Amino acid sequence: MLKQMKLIATPCTCAMLYLMTPAMADESQMLINAGVGGGWYEPATDGQGFAFDVVPESNQLVAYWFTYPEAGGAREWYIAQGDINGDSASLVVYQTANGIFDQASTIDLQEVGMAFLTFHSCQSVNLDYQFDGDGAEGVIALQRLGSTRLCEQLRPGASLEAVSSSHSWVNLGGEWVFEGCVALGDNTSHGEERLEFSETSMTLEIDHYQSSDCNGPATTQTLHMNIQRIDQTLAALDGKHVTANRYILTDPASGMEIRQLWYVDDSGQSPLVSHGVLDSPADEDGFPTELHNLFFSRVTDEN
Repeated sequence: MLKQMKLIATPCTCAMLYLMTPAMADESQMLINAGVGGGWYEPATDGQGFAFDVVPESNQLVAYWFTYPEAGGAREWYIAQGDINGDSASLVVYQTANGIFDQASTIDLQEVGMAFLTFHSCQSVNLDYQFDGDGAEGVIALQRLGSTRLCEQLRPGASLEAVSSSHSWVNLGGEWVFEGCVALGDNTSHGEERLEFSETSMTLEIDHYQSSDCNGPATTQTLHMNIQRIDQTLAALDGKHVTANRYILTDPASGMEIRQLWYVDDSGQSPLVSHGVLDSPADEDGFPTELHNLFFSRVTDEN
């Protein structure tokens, strides 16, 4: 089963830079290690739960979710797989179908949602889930079922070096461009946007027009911002939920602070970046919860 799952969760091939630097964990950090593998459950819903499997070679966590449908009765089995990032893991959730008891058969896997694991200790983890079809979502506080001895033994030696290079946890290094036109509602608009990211800063150039369709003379606004990556979260994009990074952008000159989301879609030949909608509903920390369906594309030599 794990071999089949690797075919649907292909590691990223984009040339992104890691922001996290190699370091060893201290005793206060809870970094995912092979010792978290095993059974997990929520005491309030005893009789259903999860089995986790950590794959260090590919920096992946696989979760098997044994539960029941909302109507009760029959059993349901979900499989989730995704990248490990320090104390968390971002997973794509699949539903299984068409298996035959004790017989070889082709198991169908349908993507049905996202899940996000945050480990607090070797015996405590939160699972934040979002399903696409019926919009079911929630947070499950899980406890370890069985011994935590191996996890505790491996915890002090856990390393930050095994940071995934997928879109779920990357530094937005390099140059990006948006070549569209956005009407601002007051007979003005902005057209092409050019961004250049380093590990800790961003330069943004925006062409502004005194028309609603990006025609006529343009003035260029340039912003230089410091950026700090905070963590990951689930955010809405085109009616689905994806794992995005939360960033804080600050202007050193004025002290202005912007709390922003960035998401990289690396499923195509060239990665695409989407950022948060600033006037969308905000989470409890003041970050947007929705992403634009307008994308920035990476500037390459071919462009």
